[in-house]
Amino acid sequence: MQYNNAGSGLNKLFIAQIGTVVSSVLLLIPIVNLIALLAILGFLILSLVGLNEAGKDIAGCKTAFQLTAAELILNILSGILGSGILGTLISAASSVAGFLALYFVCSSVADVLRTRSHDDIASKGELVWKINLVCYAVEIVMSFLAHIPLLNVLAVPAGIIIPVVTIIAGILYIVFLYKSSLAL
Repeated sequence: MQYNNAGSGLNKLFIAQIGTVVSSVLLLIPIVNLIALLAILGFLILSLVGLNEAGKDIAGCKTAFQLTAAELILNILSGILGSGILGTLISAASSVAGFLALYFVCSSVADVLRTRSHDDIASKGELVWKINLVCYAVEIVMSFLAHIPLLNVLAVPAGIIIPVVTIIAGILYIVFLYKSSLAL
């Protein structure tokens, strides 16, 4: 099978991931934070375009497109509802949708890469979703524990460790997208 759209779509997703990381750092600078916020929105659109394009060749990317759209809607709802229990539940649902989108990209692209004898890249994709699974699970549990007196103390160490591991997983995901886009 030809994967004419997959490589280009994954490249767009790669660019969107890099752009989102850079823009997220720029959000911390008061003068450019509005521009950075608009850039993040633009990169989100590019990400959706890339997933849609890759989804023409790889069914898992089409599913990831739908899940990413759902994640966006859930993030908006979570922001509106705030940090109460309902907001936390919707935020957890958003995290699940985000993880599932990443899982479908990594696993379906890895399956395609294996058929093209790129087992080394495919194994990186599998590692990415497994690391993210652990991070998302711990984040969800910690977000609920944060609302329970005395148990909320457990959230502190995880609040330090999980972001570091998530950054590492994000870098691995970006590398996976880049190598996958070149291989397809």
